[in-house]
Amino acid sequence: MAVVMTWGKTLKNWRNTLALYVSLHMVLSLGALGAESDPNTETSNPAGADSELTMGTAASIRNQFEVDSSTKDYKLKIPVIDTAFSSWGELRSGLAEEHGFRPNISATHVYQETTDSVGPEDSAAGYELVVDGTWTFAGRDTTSPTTMGFEFLYRDFTSDIPPVALFTQAGTLYPSTVAFSEVDPTVGQLWIQKKFDNRFGFQAGKLFPLAYYDYFPLKNFRTDFMDAIHAATFVIPLPDRGLGSYVMYRPTSQHYLRLGVHDANADAEEFDFDVFDDGELFSILELGWNPGLMPRIPGRPPMGDVHISLWHQDERDHDKVAEAWGFVVSAYQKMGRFLPFVRYGYADSDSEFGLKDATPIEHMVNAGVAIDALFRQQDDRLGIGFTWSRPIDDMLDDQEAIDLYYRIQLSPRIAVTPTLEFVFDPVRNTDEDNLTIWGIRTRFAF
Repeated sequence: MAVVMTWGKTLKNWRNTLALYVSLHMVLSLGALGAESDPNTETSNPAGADSELTMGTAASIRNQFEVDSSTKDYKLKIPVIDTAFSSWGELRSGLAEEHGFRPNISATHVYQETTDSVGPEDSAAGYELVVDGTWTFAGRDTTSPTTMGFEFLYRDFTSDIPPVALFTQAGTLYPSTVAFSEVDPTVGQLWIQKKFDNRFGFQAGKLFPLAYYDYFPLKNFRTDFMDAIHAATFVIPLPDRGLGSYVMYRPTSQHYLRLGVHDANADAEEFDFDVFDDGELFSILELGWNPGLMPRIPGRPPMGDVHISLWHQDERDHDKVAEAWGFVVSAYQKMGRFLPFVRYGYADSDSEFGLKDATPIEHMVNAGVAIDALFRQQDDRLGIGFTWSRPIDDMLDDQEAIDLYYRIQLSPRIAVTPTLEFVFDPVRNTDEDNLTIWGIRTRFAF
């Protein structure tokens, strides 16, 4: 317990320092923009000039742009549609190359159904519309660029309950899909990012924490796994989109440190500027290593990663949520068409009478593999993951689950993904030894 209290106090001190540090660097960096925009300015790069400092994960705005704009190996050749969107593709490529502006538009629909239910509903459907992008307005083609990011977001559901709530009807421990709920049209993200010599960087503004921490290449509910373990690492109570900041330092091309502070009560539909006055914060520290077994693609996350994430959440009086802390250890390595992974997470929630636990999971063990080009289609992907989880509620038994998905790239801009989740010993559906939640996701990337 003494170690836990020391960790919590230490992280609280770090996050206050981080807030001041980021603010000072924003002021200093804005004063240096003129020099950085000079194409004749040379910058050193101790971490390696050929290795861009990638600050986001698979679900980040920049990474999603790179994925969506890449050339696809697809099944259906529809000349009319391909021609109609080719001009937009050329325009977007030109904006990125000439002006550093990378816009993206997408729409995703999800339907899921459970074979058994403890509630009145056994299915759910929902969708989201996203317009986002990044603009590198200073320091392009240098190792010290300055970038602005934005996201306009709208989500709704077409059933009696949103897909994110279907697990409450099935009686399982955690959601079978994340994100697909109800969000009125809003500015989901708006931030500034600054890098220095591809070695140090910071980002501040309205952020989406899921897109920056506990990197896992299949952690993208729009294109890969959808369940709360693989897509959101549910053992970490990451806040919603809201005010926050983080710094990242890379002493070498294979090692990194990341430290962030966020509003623990964040709401995607609101801008709350009283975060640090209220003092209800979520803090996280990550130490990571890239084995370097495969060369990385510029602008994209590494092909291999081993890291530990240490986090702390204050007691949230706003939502009556207990103080909590925990850690996650994660490792993956892409090897040709195969991407095996293994992860472990632990959470300790100091719940008291009248307070909810920060996360429903105390222990999590997760392992699996993704296989690309299973039937010689380069952009198709099969993902399989096994999860054992122990609830933080001692009254509940352990639960196991197997999640599968197969992403089919129908056209350059349309992907269809059937999903299956086999749940063994669902914790809140004790009449059933197992159940299945099946679904289908359709994504349009314009």
